[in-house]
Amino acid sequence: MSPIQNFEQHSRHLVEPDIAMQMRLQMAMEVRDSLEIAHTAEYSNFLKCYFRAFSVILLQITKPQFTDNPEHKLRNVAVEVLNRLPHSEVLRPFVQDLLKVAMQVLTTDNEENGLICIRIIFDLLRNFRPTLENEVQPFLDFVCKIYQNFRLTVSHFFENGAATVPVSVPVPVPVPVPVPVPVPVSGEDIKPMDVSDQAITSSTGYNVSGQLNPSTRSFKIVTESPLVVMFLFQLYGRLVQTNIPHLLPLMVAAISVPGPEKVHPHLKNHFIELKGAQVKTVSFLTYLLRSFADYIRPHEESICKSIVNLLVTCSDSVTIRKELLVALKHVLGTDFKRGLFPLIDTLLEERGKFLSSLEPSINLPDPLSLDLGLKDIILRSTKHTLSTKVSYSFGAKRKTQHNKVLVQTGRACFETLRPLAYSLLAEIVHHVRGDLSLSQVEPIFEKGVDQLSMDEARILLGRILDAFVGKFSTFKRTIPQLLEEGEEGKDRATLRSKLELPVQAVLNLQVPMEHSKEVSDCKHLIKTLVMGMKTIIWSITHAHLPRAQASPSTLGTHQQALVSQTSNLPVPQAFKGMREDEVWKASGVLKSGVHCLALFKEKDEEREMLNLFSQILAIMEPCDLMDMFSLCMPLL
Repeated sequence: MSPIQNFEQHSRHLVEPDIAMQMRLQMAMEVRDSLEIAHTAEYSNFLKCYFRAFSVILLQITKPQFTDNPEHKLRNVAVEVLNRLPHSEVLRPFVQDLLKVAMQVLTTDNEENGLICIRIIFDLLRNFRPTLENEVQPFLDFVCKIYQNFRLTVSHFFENGAATVPVSVPVPVPVPVPVPVPVPVSGEDIKPMDVSDQAITSSTGYNVSGQLNPSTRSFKIVTESPLVVMFLFQLYGRLVQTNIPHLLPLMVAAISVPGPEKVHPHLKNHFIELKGAQVKTVSFLTYLLRSFADYIRPHEESICKSIVNLLVTCSDSVTIRKELLVALKHVLGTDFKRGLFPLIDTLLEERGKFLSSLEPSINLPDPLSLDLGLKDIILRSTKHTLSTKVSYSFGAKRKTQHNKVLVQTGRACFETLRPLAYSLLAEIVHHVRGDLSLSQVEPIFEKGVDQLSMDEARILLGRILDAFVGKFSTFKRTIPQLLEEGEEGKDRATLRSKLELPVQAVLNLQVPMEHSKEVSDCKHLIKTLVMGMKTIIWSITHAHLPRAQASPSTLGTHQQALVSQTSNLPVPQAFKGMREDEVWKASGVLKSGVHCLALFKEKDEEREMLNLFSQILAIMEPCDLMDMFSLCMPLL
């Protein structure tokens, strides 16, 4: 396409009344394709010619369209050109007029053009902030209006749209804001033409071919608005006092709208947009928590209830759910977390929706560390003693409760968000630990556990036990040598410091670890192993698996542990204790671990380590302890 040679002539021809709409669209596209001229010295001349032309097109020649037709495409090209104008000093004389044009289109046009106009408004307010304070209030009034109509918008899409009935419910109609747009070049005002109601979309909630939603009835517009409002409140502090009392109740009411209980397939995108708009609003409200707590406090209970409801009903979008969880995290960092405490039963009872809704539809074992962390926090937090029937379901797959609104969550949410969800639930439980009962906590440990998952979890625990025993065996061989070097090194320390270390420093060689530091590191490692061994032994003892007679060989462990799943025989009665192969593995703690205690020679640390080591034996079942000592007696 050849570049435009004469801006003035081309712009005059663009707004001639007799030209066909298709030809006008073609000429506007030529301007859009030649927009790189705005980055040259011709930018000023370009603005003088085309700013007025596109303002006339948007305010006089065309009307807002709600079907995809050439007139809508022309308006879309016009706002796209205005959006791509470089924000340099050359644009400053046109800023006020451009802002008014963008506001006019935003309040009367469809959501596609409205979204572009929001970007125009945001960029202008950000780049030309000192001079535009008087133009901010109309945008805030528009935001209040779309939140005021939020419940009607939800009803329009999900009640009328699901039934696909003719127009019968009042729908918010875009009301034009007649704003004169003075243009410096011509000296005459461009006044917006009236917008009739005839182009509004039908009341079916979904877009049939070519239909577009009004900007005043768009979840996408609601989603983009809080970010701009947040920026304006940061920039113009005086606007907070006048707008928050009116805007805040509208936002709180918007996030409390539950949405439909059942979503038709053709409305799924609208449902995702609804939840995205509500979550963005929640993020804005959590931004207000610290700086404007007095305004939020009357709505504390309602906001917390809405957050929990969104956790239950939110879509499986990773971005939306992550933003919601981050907002919840911000609430937990303030005094407003008290509003969540009465809802702890919902979070625990609806765990299949709060946490399991993050699990994948395919069968994946849970990460062991997450289960350990959450359940350990709950065990430490509650003042009630859990009975032996409550067990760790390590790596157990929970049966996901099917949400009435959405399909089950995909793997992306499982991999990305589940750690954050667990940590938040654990933090909430921590704050109410004094009021928890066994009936509240027990489902976290036992809910939905199946036998196959328990088998796989026990195999994993057996491998960890084997690894720990191997570490003890390694230390058993290392510690005598370490102690011997400690005795011999007393007389050589001075010579080594005089000869070896300076030479190694000159040659840039790695300086060997000092003996005292090496001993200290070994002590820390052994202490960690002993404490971890206690957890592993306790976990295996309370795993509630049928006793399978197994040989000490580790080769057949997998098949023996899973044989009950592949056979038709009834599963033996659960028991508390360790299998024979696990007892054989655990006996390595006595065979090797006792020798590691020789490293602890000081009285206090020796007493502490003996106490920790004895706790490993104390939590074992008596029969398992006897079996272990019978295996190790010749070596002790």
